[in-house]
Amino acid sequence: MKKNLPETRPLTARIPDKPGVYLMKDAGGEIIYIGKASSLKKRVSSYFNKPGADIKTRVLVKNIADIDFIVTDSEVEALMLESTLIKKHTPRFNIRLKDDKRYPYIAITMGEEYPRAVFTRRLDRDGDRYFGPYTDAGAARQVLSMINRTFKLKTCKKEIPLKPGERPCLNYQMNRCSGVCTGRTSREEYLAIVDSAVKFLEGGTEPVIADLRAMMERYAAAMEYEKAARIRDILTDISTMSQEQKVYAPVGMDTDLMDIATGRDEALLLLFEYRQGSLTAKKIFLFDRVEYSTPGEILRGFLVDHYGRNEVPSRVVVPRDIDDRGAVESFMRTRSPRKISLTIPRGPEDKAIMRLIRKNLDIATAERAALKVSRDMGKGMDELRAALRLDRPPEIMECFDISNTGGKQAVASMVRFRGGSPEKKSYRRYRIKTFDQPNDPGMIHEAVGRRIQHLINEGLELPDLIVVDGGRGQLSRALEIKEAFGIDTRFVSLAKRFEEIYTNPAAEPLRLPASSPALKILQRLRDEAHRFAVTYHRLLRDRKSGASIIDGIPGIGAKKKNLLLKHLNEPMKVKTMALPELEAIPGLGQKTARSVYDHFHSALDGPVPGDS
Repeated sequence: MKKNLPETRPLTARIPDKPGVYLMKDAGGEIIYIGKASSLKKRVSSYFNKPGADIKTRVLVKNIADIDFIVTDSEVEALMLESTLIKKHTPRFNIRLKDDKRYPYIAITMGEEYPRAVFTRRLDRDGDRYFGPYTDAGAARQVLSMINRTFKLKTCKKEIPLKPGERPCLNYQMNRCSGVCTGRTSREEYLAIVDSAVKFLEGGTEPVIADLRAMMERYAAAMEYEKAARIRDILTDISTMSQEQKVYAPVGMDTDLMDIATGRDEALLLLFEYRQGSLTAKKIFLFDRVEYSTPGEILRGFLVDHYGRNEVPSRVVVPRDIDDRGAVESFMRTRSPRKISLTIPRGPEDKAIMRLIRKNLDIATAERAALKVSRDMGKGMDELRAALRLDRPPEIMECFDISNTGGKQAVASMVRFRGGSPEKKSYRRYRIKTFDQPNDPGMIHEAVGRRIQHLINEGLELPDLIVVDGGRGQLSRALEIKEAFGIDTRFVSLAKRFEEIYTNPAAEPLRLPASSPALKILQRLRDEAHRFAVTYHRLLRDRKSGASIIDGIPGIGAKKKNLLLKHLNEPMKVKTMALPELEAIPGLGQKTARSVYDHFHSALDGPVPGDS
């Protein structure tokens, strides 16, 4: 089943900290404003955190019901995409330029014998290659100048070869032109450089560098050092130049490009629509019940369904080949009078755009997963409220767990969840002080008591629900704290063996289905507390073991002992450390390092590494 993917809230929480374009929509789904940003999150958030906003911004914000976005690889791409989308959608809050239909492009005049790079506002579809559109004519001219300067392309209209006695133009004399008119650069050599300029504008920097480097090496091997030097200069300029541009496709070609991400039971498909060579729309489609379908099958079904109801562009690019591609392509041709091509990505332009689609698809997939977790959490909280007969879902939950070895190095952990998510800044760990023999219920009593005492003393927020790891005994001792302090917090315990929930030590436990969202919340809380407790217990145990080992080393005092313990994450490693490693510990000193090393290595072990 396919359906358009709904957007999620809150509006700013889902916006990534990446460059791109944002599209603000009203309650009816109409796009009312389009903008670009180097950081989408910061820019979009600023609309809602601007105390002295002008009247236009205040009215705009009041009308925003939803925000969509398209991630790009750079702010330059975002600038060009913003222009394209504003022209397509004409949002009422965007300023409309009088020359909106005449945005500039850079053209490579491929129809000429010696192609040039020129500034133009016209798209003649005459075989020339166009790059753009640019929203800023100044920026377009700057890029044009950079291309001509770097690749030393012909800019004049002089006939080639020059007439007898005619001098080359000033650009050649200033080393800004390859001088093809002088015969010092052949037409074949010049066309190779033009091809590199085209590839560079397409975003193919790496192949351009590889081609030019090979050309330079050929010239050098042939002892044509002047030509080799010219290519070297081009390579030097390229290393400091430009950014990839993927928000346009070959001019005049209507193209749809898409990619798909599949999960266990659903799939997302992201579609970029290019019309007249410019990106005009991003669309996301959700498919459910896909457990038994391959990505190729999903793509095939989408192509037939989507283009059976929508305009078919000249090219449709899919990420991988599909079964019955010929039949699907034939079907699409019946839906359009023009020639149709169904293909996988071809060339650097397609591949660059597909990378951009994948980047946006990854963000959409992560957003979808977060939405699912949020929905499950909401359902689980409601179920937990009902199961425990609470007045409302527990906003703040805390869980306690104990970890010890035969009662030694006993520690308790406390983790806090707010709104179903970990609030790690509130996590606490306690060294148990009143027991040195195994007594989990008593240790729970101590830890919970210290926690509640601290919250009350500091006037801090009490939790709505406290969960203790264990059964009747642990819950009974924890409830003594509730009675002693007279608090309203609800207490339960979760027993590991059968995942039973005790709400009253004298009553039968509550048993929820293994698939219950409420049980999963309690398990997640309990498992996090257990992880936190075990980590702390191991740290104390290893420190004690390491301290005992270090205590036996002759000549090691308290100061050097603490220095070693502080430096070593795992003190037991001191037994296997080489002498140079010990000497490298700041403040230990060579003499002490030698004492430590000798303590763990007998004379029979052979020479010490690093000794002469």
